[in-house]
Order: sequence, then C-alpha cells, then structure tokens
Amino acid sequence: MNHINTATAVTAVKPREDDAAVARAVTSWKPFPCLLTRRELRDLIAKQLG
Repeated sequence: MNHINTATAVTAVKPREDDAAVARAVTSWKPFPCLLTRRELRDLIAKQLG
C-alpha cells in the first residue's frame, strides 16, 4: 500500500510559491483546564443548546 502524507499530496497538486514550512499540530499539546465544575459546565452547555 502506498501511504502518502497529506501535506505532500497537497503540495504535489498545488506547489507553494514560498518556502514556508507546513504548520503541524504538536502531538504533546494539551488544553489548559477551564477551572469550572461539572455542574457549571452542564449549565453552560444547557444554556447554549437552549
């Protein structure tokens, strides 16, 4: 099977004019905690959903 990197495939179809590197997500990234309780989160979601 041929495994083609998505960034490489896109580049092959549409080459970039500049030499900027492709931005990739950092695999060790973790979101910061929001410091809300579960009840507060449920209330916010319920309010947004109506």
